[in-house]
Amino acid sequence: MKSRSARLALLVLFVMALSVTAYLFRKGEIARRAEVAAADVFNAKARSTGRGILELRAAQQAYVATGQGADFWGARVTSTVAGVKEGLAALRAAAISGDGQAALDAASGSIQDFAQMDARARKYVANNQSILASDLIFSNVSELTDAALGALEKAAAAEQVARATSNETLASRQSFALVAAAAAAALVVLLLLPGVESDLPSPVFLERSIPAPSVTAPLARRVTAPATAPEGWSAPRKANDAPAGGASSTDAPVVASAPEVPAAPPVIAPPAVPAFDFAAVAALCTDLSRVDDTMALPPLLERAATLLDAAGIILWIADPDGRELNPVLAQGYPPHLINRLGTIPRGAENATAAAFRSATLQTVYGDGTTNGAIAAPLVTCGGCVGVMAAEVRGDTEKLSANLAAATILAAQLAALVGPPAGRAADASVEAANA
Repeated sequence: MKSRSARLALLVLFVMALSVTAYLFRKGEIARRAEVAAADVFNAKARSTGRGILELRAAQQAYVATGQGADFWGARVTSTVAGVKEGLAALRAAAISGDGQAALDAASGSIQDFAQMDARARKYVANNQSILASDLIFSNVSELTDAALGALEKAAAAEQVARATSNETLASRQSFALVAAAAAAALVVLLLLPGVESDLPSPVFLERSIPAPSVTAPLARRVTAPATAPEGWSAPRKANDAPAGGASSTDAPVVASAPEVPAAPPVIAPPAVPAFDFAAVAALCTDLSRVDDTMALPPLLERAATLLDAAGIILWIADPDGRELNPVLAQGYPPHLINRLGTIPRGAENATAAAFRSATLQTVYGDGTTNGAIAAPLVTCGGCVGVMAAEVRGDTEKLSANLAAATILAAQLAALVGPPAGRAADASVEAANA
């Protein structure tokens, strides 16, 4: 490039590009440091909130300890609950990942349930019902604090992954800016170099004819005449025979090229579809129809769990008024679990209550660390009488065959349960009035 003005303009553009690159790099570095600082603040807040949850558990257990003042520890629990709720709200506002926000919402729900359980425990303590208070504190409330701590740890892990990904993105942008600046610098240097004229004469190119390459057909066949020529025709001549009587050399054998056959496209096999043993489901339904004693249900539920690939199955049956669900039978869980489960209110926010209210199948997807769930309603002529809840493995809650099998088994179990006593009486009265 010989024009001085053009070279000067190019140099100015290069300086501007370097300035923009430096600005973007600096801005990315500030953003990275801000992400690291935000991650440290989030982790510190999560640790302090976790300590608050542990203090809640210890302070509530002091209700039933000998020589402790219930009023003092009640006030301590109230203030700590407020602090934990405030910490969870701050963490929810600072979370940037969807999984972290969902886990914090779950932790807030557990703390809300804890506050309700705490009110019941205080009432028991005030009425000198220490045994009931101890059972509530060391069973249900302890499970709620464990669930809140687990959700808090899950949220912290999800936020750590999300912020690490954000830092990697910022680092990639910085690297791209540096590479682009280096490429621009190299291009500008090449363009600013002065041109050098060569003293050597220009090369002279001679024209010459180049013979065309011969093409040999890949496939050929020789066309020959029949061995005996008919009358009035000359016999065929071989390829190596000399032409007789000055005959033209065009009498040589004719070689014709065969057309090329295109290759067949590859055959792609269809994806394999998982099979489901509906014959076993039919056999299980037949055995369920023959049940006349509840003692025969556990082995049949075990077969149902095997068919659905479930870790456990719980039968929830509604009370006569339909206000809450009670666990009447569990398969795959410890025997004492039914006594500790409690009841599920009709308006509870979970899949089992939703299946009971809507009388439709409900599913909960697993996330790789926890199992999924299928809640199939037990529907009779008198309405929904309960729910079959199955904790399934291997993402089988997403397979339509497993959902259909769960619906079939729930329908058969509903026939065993029948309509509730209260609803059946109402139905008989309505029939008599009609």
